[in-house]
Amino acid sequence: MPPAPSNPVADLLAHQVAARHCPGALALVEQAGQVLAREAAGHVRPDGATAMHAGVRFRIASLTKPVVTVAALMLVDEGRLALDAPLGEYLPALRDLRLPGGAAPQRAPTVRDLMRHTSGLAYPFEIADAALRETWLGAGISAAMSGFTPASFQACVAGLPLVAEPGRAFRYGYATDVLGCIVEALDGVPLGQALQRRLFTPLGMAHTGFELQPGEAADLAEAHPEDAAWHATIPPIGRRTPGAPWIDSGGGGLISTLDDYAAFARLLADGGVAGGGRLLSEALMAEMFRNQLPTGVDGPAAYCGPGYGFGLGLAIRLDWGPAAMPSSAGEGAWSGISGPALFVQPRQRWFALMMGANMSSRMLCRLAFRREAGRL
Repeated sequence: MPPAPSNPVADLLAHQVAARHCPGALALVEQAGQVLAREAAGHVRPDGATAMHAGVRFRIASLTKPVVTVAALMLVDEGRLALDAPLGEYLPALRDLRLPGGAAPQRAPTVRDLMRHTSGLAYPFEIADAALRETWLGAGISAAMSGFTPASFQACVAGLPLVAEPGRAFRYGYATDVLGCIVEALDGVPLGQALQRRLFTPLGMAHTGFELQPGEAADLAEAHPEDAAWHATIPPIGRRTPGAPWIDSGGGGLISTLDDYAAFARLLADGGVAGGGRLLSEALMAEMFRNQLPTGVDGPAAYCGPGYGFGLGLAIRLDWGPAAMPSSAGEGAWSGISGPALFVQPRQRWFALMMGANMSSRMLCRLAFRREAGRL
């Protein structure tokens, strides 16, 4: 009997596990509701015998950002949020953001700037100027947003200088955390509750939230011990200390599962429609998947290779230029520093999602995953 045909996604996951890039991983590729590949490899944790399975929870880090962006766009659909309004209209604490030296920017950052990362609110590793970088590092904002409430986070940001003129540079950073504060302010509830009502309940995302629940730790994916950067950054995400300050981090705080996040990816692939109902308008779906960066503004090449601009919440493959991955114009992509990666092409109702715990070789893994998913 001839051997079963090779599945390139399964082969890739097996390689990643054998090479000790991650203890285990899950992947799902779909087109128009048809499963092209659904694969699992390895184990949940490096020190355990439990095989990777669909119930495993992952700290998805920056894959939180597209979710929060969609929730904010739903507020735009409702007429309660304007893309080109200054963010200070919704968060008064941020009405007077300044450049280094105290000068006022030529214009205030807008909601659109938050969604496309042109607001001037950057992660320290995005800041080239050493003195300015040290100023932002000194604010003590961690990946888990430990020690902050929404109010104290806004006060902290208000005291930091913008790293660029709004609209003039792509500088990835805390913008989506600020966007999450806007969603909270307009919906009048913590961000997790707003997402629950707007997205998690309609999409059946029963295992997604900002806080790890009792009994879930056994099925929480972990990286190899030698992945030191992962262990220095990721484990505090989702762990609330009773009595300590807490913020639902819109920039990277969600914990989710493969199938839960696939429900969100399917919403994007299906053009904003889920369960026969429309959650996001066609017009805003088009905005989300359109390159929003002005001419001459650099893009997210450090995160997905060349050939990409940025839409609203996702990198968007341009219709020109070389790319590090075999993608088509208009395809959206983003990933998390903790290991997961998403690719979605609404024109083909296609998406590919990989979940794993891997920081040290995450760029290589996500590029290879997109290549193999495209071979199915």
